[in-house]
Amino acid sequence: MQSPPRPVQQPVIERMVLVQTSYSASKDVNRPPLGKLASLAPIDGTAGGSWASRGRTVPLHPPLVLGKLVLLSSMLFVMFPQIDLSVSRFFADGTHFYLSDDRLLVLIRDANRMLPYLVVPVMLVLLATRPVRRSAPQISKRALLVLLTYALGSAIMVHAFKFFFGRARPQHVIEFGGAMEFTPAWQFASMCESSCSFPSGEAASAAAFMAVLVFVPDAYRKYAAAVIVPLSIFVALNRVVMGAHFLSDAVLGWLLVCWLMFWLHGKMGLKTGA
Repeated sequence: MQSPPRPVQQPVIERMVLVQTSYSASKDVNRPPLGKLASLAPIDGTAGGSWASRGRTVPLHPPLVLGKLVLLSSMLFVMFPQIDLSVSRFFADGTHFYLSDDRLLVLIRDANRMLPYLVVPVMLVLLATRPVRRSAPQISKRALLVLLTYALGSAIMVHAFKFFFGRARPQHVIEFGGAMEFTPAWQFASMCESSCSFPSGEAASAAAFMAVLVFVPDAYRKYAAAVIVPLSIFVALNRVVMGAHFLSDAVLGWLLVCWLMFWLHGKMGLKTGA
């Protein structure tokens, strides 16, 4: 009598795979999807960081962004100094800057020079009077921010750099009929003793004026900035068109004061709300 056929045994390796798969499937039942995990990740990447919901973006830090812009712009002008000469040459007719005496550009320059004489006294009055109201501390801080931006930025920093680097203005260099040597930005030159080119004081003052935006209510600040910021840039570049500064003088002078303004804003703990 023939014995019944023996059941075929499943290979050990295959059984192990099946057991492992079923075990993993049971674990995956309570495992949240990958998308949910990503949406629960802390913003700063640390265990104690603040948590953000899906779609929330990490806020930018203006001082960090502006600092990088200053660094990148400086590298560009130092590595390619011919940019300054090429831009200035575009507004020169041989050895003469044909827009240096333009009435509109001169008027814009003079108006920018007068702004600190109007803004600074108002800020001093706000600091001295300290009106009796809940917003008095914030008003004082905002006034102090504007004063410090003008004092530390467009005054002390600009004149210290002018004295240290001693860069000649475009109309004074040999390329445009002058007697002085052209030098790139950030290079110690000692080409002039006073009223030197780097950085531009007018560009720095135009940037400092933007600090008054802290007095504009939040609901209207972006609209005011949409007007004031382009005007500030135009005033800064106005000096390049007139042949009074190189492009690097205006760009770096404007960026440096913007960086200082936002750095002071953060250090003073100012609230942007009105």
